[in-house]
Amino acid sequence: MEIQSPEIQFPNSQPTITPNATVSFDAIIGGQNETCEISFEAPKDHFGASSDKHHDLLAAFIGGKTRIHEIARQKWPDVVDRCLLVTSVFYT
Repeated sequence: MEIQSPEIQFPNSQPTITPNATVSFDAIIGGQNETCEISFEAPKDHFGASSDKHHDLLAAFIGGKTRIHEIARQKWPDVVDRCLLVTSVFYT
């Protein structure tokens, strides 16, 4: 019997900068509110952020949101404790 992945939705909320050096964004996974995060390196390495300044990271996140959400959907089944996307996941 095949196990189905939960439905994943991304509300139209604004990403935020966290004290953990990540950009966080909201997700609804299997009906539960979750917070996903992307490392500061990923917006710089893959989405054109020119610095670690908050406005650069947030602008790059917004510009790459479709791809970031796509990767989050792909990686969610592998998540153990938290939804954290680091720069290496974007090379797949």
